[in-house]
Amino acid sequence: MPEKNNLRLLAAIMFADMVGYTRLMQEDEQKAKDLRDRQREVIDGCILKHRGQVMQYYGDGTLSMFGSALDAVNCAKEIQLLLAKTPKVPLRIGIHIGDVVYDDEGIYGDAVNIAARVQSLGIPGSIMISGKVFDEVKNHPGIKVQPFGEHDLKNVFNPVSIFAVANKGLEVPEQAYIQDITGSNKNSVAVLPFVNFSPDPQNEYFSDGITEEIINSLVKVKGLQVASRTSVFSFKNTQKDIREIGRELNVATVLEGSVRQAGNRVRVTAQLIKTEDGFHIWSENFDREMKDIFGVQDEIAQKIADKLEANFTFDTDRKLYEASTNSIVAYNAYLQGLYYWNKRTPESVYKAIEFYEEAIQKCKTYTNAFSGLANAYSFLGVIGHMQGKEAFSKAEKYSLKAIELNNSRADSFIALGYVNMFYHWDFDAADSNLRKGITLEPENEEGRAAFSLYNRIIGRFDKMLVQAKAAVKIAPLSLPALNDLARSHALMKNYKEALKIYDKIIDLDPNYRAAYEGKAYTYIEMEKFDKAEVQIKKYIKQIKGQYKGGTQLGYLAAIMGDKKEARKNLKLVEKRQREQPDLNLSLDFAVIYAGLGEKSEMFKHLNNAVDEKLGAVVFINSIPAITKYNDDPRYIELLERIGLPNKSLIS
Repeated sequence: MPEKNNLRLLAAIMFADMVGYTRLMQEDEQKAKDLRDRQREVIDGCILKHRGQVMQYYGDGTLSMFGSALDAVNCAKEIQLLLAKTPKVPLRIGIHIGDVVYDDEGIYGDAVNIAARVQSLGIPGSIMISGKVFDEVKNHPGIKVQPFGEHDLKNVFNPVSIFAVANKGLEVPEQAYIQDITGSNKNSVAVLPFVNFSPDPQNEYFSDGITEEIINSLVKVKGLQVASRTSVFSFKNTQKDIREIGRELNVATVLEGSVRQAGNRVRVTAQLIKTEDGFHIWSENFDREMKDIFGVQDEIAQKIADKLEANFTFDTDRKLYEASTNSIVAYNAYLQGLYYWNKRTPESVYKAIEFYEEAIQKCKTYTNAFSGLANAYSFLGVIGHMQGKEAFSKAEKYSLKAIELNNSRADSFIALGYVNMFYHWDFDAADSNLRKGITLEPENEEGRAAFSLYNRIIGRFDKMLVQAKAAVKIAPLSLPALNDLARSHALMKNYKEALKIYDKIIDLDPNYRAAYEGKAYTYIEMEKFDKAEVQIKKYIKQIKGQYKGGTQLGYLAAIMGDKKEARKNLKLVEKRQREQPDLNLSLDFAVIYAGLGEKSEMFKHLNNAVDEKLGAVVFINSIPAITKYNDDPRYIELLERIGLPNKSLIS
């Protein structure tokens, strides 16, 4: 018997599989064969063009080989775009690069198996790639990707990093979809807010900071799913049972503890608990001097990882907690800044800035403090509580400094992405920086939320919804994430789903005023004006100040035809502007004039918002009061000034 001519080589392997072919064969055999033939015709032409080779046809699928990962990805893109045209072929594609054995009968090896598993994670119209393929194509500007983290794949020994090619015209699955397939959330922990047992109740910022720093340390452990900060802090000061918390956060273990600080001494108590039965896995007290607090945080993170290491692997010699400063004074100031930043009110953000600046004065290379400052100034610029040019120029300076000091932190790139979006209106740069942040930390809730905002701004509401869902998957009890998801559903005209989520937010926190405002605008879109008015009045009760609610009540009155009441509320906005001249209320004026149908006044204020770099002006493609005038030449000119596409022209 002649010996086979085996050849081992490094190759990019592409698996393509038609979804639902078997079912379609049973329903309409001829249609199924026609679609299969169309698929093969397109694949043959594209693979030849991109220097590949079809190695095997198997019913409704194709196995191909390329000498270059870039050729494979570009070929897959062209195939999916062609098959998206009528008659549409529902195809999934997966690509991996690795060693294969090639002989006269075909190709074999782990790379082939992995490519097949990667393909199985996709949806019709998607291109899924492994981390090895991403490493080969990541520096090519024509290829956009969305990361999904590491996942265990069937019959594959090591976890595989999964990405989806996210160029225009391609489909991208949701994070939850892939997690459900791979079962990747079994190794998980939630770090509950540490209790402040210090004599001074004002030291609560310190116990909160310890909690957040330990969370950030554990995120570095490969294979460990860590509940987000916003999710766990919803359980602060509650007496819920550990087992109930575990179910709500979908985690297997919970870390709880306390901090007692007195003078230069600190005691940290921590205990790791199984959520299945409430039994303790480990507990310990740490009595240290304040100067040793960085070591304590690393030690706690290491001990948690040690106790769970049977379920995943990591480098035991790696230092999980890496302090961004060696100065305890700077660290203390940073934690106070973080404490006020997390309150997200204009007043608290100004206090956060004071403490972040103090931290930087004590340590000129404090990366976390610089990115914190960037986000704080962007926040004030977006909501109009600081003049845009001043706020965003500072935000840009601090975000760039953070990246200069450490270019491996997601938060720094996300902060720069906000500046790209809200200040420079450079949406390609925003896309690039936000994707880089998510690539560095796929489970970063802020990154997903920021990318959802980006898609909202450019009018891609379907992609906005996908990212909002991803943020909620990471942080299921985060009020900002849930609010973004509700707003996304409302913009997609899924009004019932939006109202359902707003109600959930209010159940979690009856004082979360954004939910009442969101419900009001949703009811307005549904033309349920009485219900909208009820929600606006609830919203107003949550606000301090003499001239409040004028914008919401003025717009409602205007669209109901009560011009007298609308102008009465317009006066309230004018008085508020005179009382607080540093505020930028251009959008508030524009919304009321839009309701009144006074387009000239509306466009005057919108152009003022653009002139003054009001951050929120980039949302005009998603403000229904304004987008109803999108056929007016002045609207189109306004979009051109910002560099936004016309929402009505987006397919």
